[in-house]
Amino acid sequence: MQLSNLDPLTIILMFNGLLFYILGWIQVIFPPKKINPLYGYRTKRSMRNIATWKFAQLYSSKKMREKGVCFLLFCIAAYFLELDATIGIWIGILTSIVFPIVLLIEVEKALKKNFPKE
Repeated sequence: MQLSNLDPLTIILMFNGLLFYILGWIQVIFPPKKINPLYGYRTKRSMRNIATWKFAQLYSSKKMREKGVCFLLFCIAAYFLELDATIGIWIGILTSIVFPIVLLIEVEKALKKNFPKE
């Protein structure tokens, strides 16, 4: 599989899959130790206290790696489907928008479930 022979969808999905997976692992290896405005999963709910912060960092890194694997599985499927380039680009763009939103929703739901009073 040469990179020059890949269609745009396959390239987008492969790049996003690797990016999500690697960033998820970086967050596991080098987790943010304190609540901060620059690094880590940062939302109002995750930054309430150190317990929600630590939970959000672990859970979001797990979900990021899962999304990375999903992107890579879609990449393999896209490679064999040989879709029209325009359709492929739109699928790539939509998955690039939808996956982070789904990630946000999943982590926020888990935070709300595990820390209902906070």
